[in-house]
Amino acid sequence: LFRSRHVYVYVHAGSMVKTTLNVKKKLMLSPLSCMENAYGGAAMKFSAVFFDRDGTVIVDKHYLKDPSGVELIPHAAKALAFLARQGSDAFLVSNQSGVGRGFFNVRDVERCQTRLQRLLMEQGAGFKDYRFCPHAPEEHCNCRKPAIGMWESLRQAHRLEASLCAMIGDKREDLLFGINARFAVCVLVLTGKGMSALQSMGIDAGSVGSGLTPICPQSIACDPAAVTQLYAARSIDQAVEGIAAL
Repeated sequence: LFRSRHVYVYVHAGSMVKTTLNVKKKLMLSPLSCMENAYGGAAMKFSAVFFDRDGTVIVDKHYLKDPSGVELIPHAAKALAFLARQGSDAFLVSNQSGVGRGFFNVRDVERCQTRLQRLLMEQGAGFKDYRFCPHAPEEHCNCRKPAIGMWESLRQAHRLEASLCAMIGDKREDLLFGINARFAVCVLVLTGKGMSALQSMGIDAGSVGSGLTPICPQSIACDPAAVTQLYAARSIDQAVEGIAAL
């Protein structure tokens, strides 16, 4: 299931059915704080940065249902506020298989997203738009990462160019999502499941320093001429600041 400003798009086995809903505008795009850029420098060359949710922006609490459990990862709001000041848009793409598994429903995901957006807005940050996939893996949909259904929906809605986009997440699937979408850059953060993901790809977490560290996972073909460049960063703020410096 995708979410746009006024439309839910259900995707199942490649078929799409749109249902227009009455969505309150105040829960959508609200102006972000125009805070002074404490870091200085020119605007980023990336027009959009995509983020995973659990383990990247908020603490991964395993099938989160209650919005009161939404807890920002340290420096997440600072990173997103910095991104906004650079003139780049932030988008959220999240696999929420708990819906398909029956652990919670679509409304629970929406309530958690509203809570997350409010927490971010309190600190001059926020997402321009978001999508989530509600399907269990065995449903073989085209929106669950690393498939790119969520990217295609946001690309069409906001006229995005993959070559001007970056992805930040804590799982191997997040890297593959960015590669499949042909983003310019993907960054694996070591929060959430990032540490174990890095180790499963044959990379020593100790090799990741401050800022961005180039990586070449054993389980992902690394072509020197590949479109997508892969990096690791210790935290979301280091990932965003590193992307801004590229």
